[in-house]
Amino acid sequence: VEIKPNTEFHRILQNTSVTAVILGGSANGAAKVITGNVDTLKALIQEGANLSTSSPAVPIAYTTSFVKDNEVATLQTNSDYVETKVSSYRDGYLTLDHRGAYVARYYIYWDEYGTEIDGTPYVRSRAWEGNGKYRTAHFNTTIQFKGNVRNLRIKLVEKTGLAWEPWRTVYDRSDLPLVRQRTIKNWGTTLWPRVAETVKND
Repeated sequence: VEIKPNTEFHRILQNTSVTAVILGGSANGAAKVITGNVDTLKALIQEGANLSTSSPAVPIAYTTSFVKDNEVATLQTNSDYVETKVSSYRDGYLTLDHRGAYVARYYIYWDEYGTEIDGTPYVRSRAWEGNGKYRTAHFNTTIQFKGNVRNLRIKLVEKTGLAWEPWRTVYDRSDLPLVRQRTIKNWGTTLWPRVAETVKND
C-alpha cells in the first residue's frame, strides 16, 4: 500500500525501526540479524527473494497489526450453528408387590424427555395402562421404563371398607428419579396397611 508523504502514517514509518531474524532461505542470509528502518527490511526481503528447491522459504508464523496504533489486527465474525448433545441413560424398572389383605389400586405416571429430528426438545406425559384397576394379593408385576424417563409419580390406595373413608392412601410420591430397580411392597390389613420401598442403582 502506497503511503503519501506528509501523512501521519508516513511519519510513523519514517520513525519506525525494525529488528529481524532471518531463518531459512539461502545460506548467505541464514540466521542474519538486521537492525534498521522499513526500507532496510524491504531490501533484505528482495535480496533473499530468489527461491528455488535448494533455497526454499517457508513462513513459520506471522501476525498483522494496524499501522495506526500497532494493535494486533483481528477479524470479528460470527456464524449460526446448531448444537446437539447426545446423552446415554440406562433403562429402569419398577416392581409392584401387593401382599395385603385388601383390594389395592395403583396410579403411575411419568414424563419422557427427548429431542425431535430438528433439534427441538420435547416432554411427553405417559400413564401406566394398569392405572386404577382393582388388585388383590398376590399381585406382582414389573414395569420397564426407558432411560429418558423423568418425574415418576406413584400412588397406591387401598379399600378400607369404611363408609367415611372408602379408600386410604398407602403410598404417594412424585418427582421420583429413574433408578435401575425400584420395588414397592405393600402388606397388612384394611385398617393397618404397610408399605416398604427398596431402591437398587448399581
